[in-house]
Amino acid sequence: MRGLLELLRSRLALRSAALTLLALAVIGAVSLAAALQLSETRERSREHARLGELLDTVERTLQIACFLNNQELAEEVAVGLLGNRSVGQVRLLQGERLWLERGGTHTAQAMVRSIASPFVAGEEVCRLLLVPDTGAIRSAVWRASLFTGLILLVQLVALGAVVVLVILKLITRPITDVARTLRDLDAERGEKLAVPPGNQSDELGRLVRSVNGMIDRLVASLNGERELRLRREIEERRYRTIFDNVEAGIFELDLEGRLLSANPAFRRMFHLHGGLDLGIAAVYLQDLAGSARGNVESLLAEHQEVRIRQLELQLDAPDHPRWVSLLLNHVEQGHLQGVANDITERQLATREAERIAVTDPLTGLGNRRGLMRRLSAASRLRKADAGYQCTLVLLDLDRFKAANDRFGHAVGDIVLQHVGRLLVELVRKADYVARLGGDEFVVLLEWPIPRESVEAILSRFLSRVNEPIRIAEDIEVSIGASLGVAVLGSDAGDEATLLELADAAMYRAKREGRNIFRFHESSQPGSARSALEVAVEPGR
Repeated sequence: MRGLLELLRSRLALRSAALTLLALAVIGAVSLAAALQLSETRERSREHARLGELLDTVERTLQIACFLNNQELAEEVAVGLLGNRSVGQVRLLQGERLWLERGGTHTAQAMVRSIASPFVAGEEVCRLLLVPDTGAIRSAVWRASLFTGLILLVQLVALGAVVVLVILKLITRPITDVARTLRDLDAERGEKLAVPPGNQSDELGRLVRSVNGMIDRLVASLNGERELRLRREIEERRYRTIFDNVEAGIFELDLEGRLLSANPAFRRMFHLHGGLDLGIAAVYLQDLAGSARGNVESLLAEHQEVRIRQLELQLDAPDHPRWVSLLLNHVEQGHLQGVANDITERQLATREAERIAVTDPLTGLGNRRGLMRRLSAASRLRKADAGYQCTLVLLDLDRFKAANDRFGHAVGDIVLQHVGRLLVELVRKADYVARLGGDEFVVLLEWPIPRESVEAILSRFLSRVNEPIRIAEDIEVSIGASLGVAVLGSDAGDEATLLELADAAMYRAKREGRNIFRFHESSQPGSARSALEVAVEPGR
């Protein structure tokens, strides 16, 4: 007896049921028969309505499952439907084909629902056949009818007052108080509900404690979300500051090369107006590259094979050349992220360093390294084209050492610069003039040139180099030159041999009297004259 009393005190539903049953026992039997008949029809309609609502609930999920042909998802929906006591069998048809069938065999008429595509209205992707479980429905109807009968009995005037009083006293008033308090509760500040007096151990007390637990979790979630939102805002401001003010160009592209966004540095780099809306205007990176368009298109085409790609472009510029380094990163499907850096100064510095490396600082002509590069290029051309020839003239000044020792290095430097200018004036722009060191010079006459033309050039040079050089009022220097000539293609097949032959011809010119030029003897096969000597008297 004490256990029963404790159970009644701790269970709100049990207390309400006990008092209600006590009242219903008096007059329940009188109205039950009539109530059962009336409620059976009504409950059957309700069961069918519930099945229709159940179909509405799962229709969206079935649309996705059928559209994606995901049998696993469809099976989960079918299992969920069979979890309802009123559902006996679930079948899914795709056209006339049975795609999925779950549940036992039932003879009741199936409820059919056409499942349309989630993306194309009116396009059927499957049909759902829901067969009710008549036994379960009958049982549910019976229970509902019985409950309806009991409710009808409760509505009787004799027990209405008792039922209302019990519900009002034990259920309605505590729940109303909790609801009123909950409505005015500031959950964000952590305010909580108080358990109504007398309900500490029953369902209402547990409900209030559950709500308080939810409030704790809500406050923690709100605080976490607030912190994350603040952190995201800080990161967005930081990113925006970097994006807008960094010197490097930052941009985003689609796979076709269209710019989706670009920071101010990128716009300045490629001369895009700062107010240009890239969401409206179609601007493509390959169009901005100008003559380097093909390189950019190749870079975009390789995004599938290599995640990160880098390319240096020389852009078209009316005043001076510009170079830009592009780095593209494939960050997500259909989306590329890039960084552009202006490397013009680095390229110019590199080119200037290369120029200095192959330039004689005194005369501004090429040096030995520059000559070797030109000879290597000429040798490659000779291998690719058997008809290619070029003529190498090696030159050593006569009487230069005496003038240098007599007047000093400053005067010697002026003489060397004078000789360099003479050589440059006598040859074409495409030809190459270099100082190998000391008083040694070299001239490389590109492409085939008739021997007579070479002789004319060298004769003019000897005539001019023998003219006295006026350095100052009281300083006049007279020099001469010995020259050796060899031809790549007829005398030699590589640069090393060509240099040796020209050097040998030059020393032969020195041995045979100086101030003359000599061709390598085999430069004109079959010629009756193996060497040409032109003596020019110094103009003193």
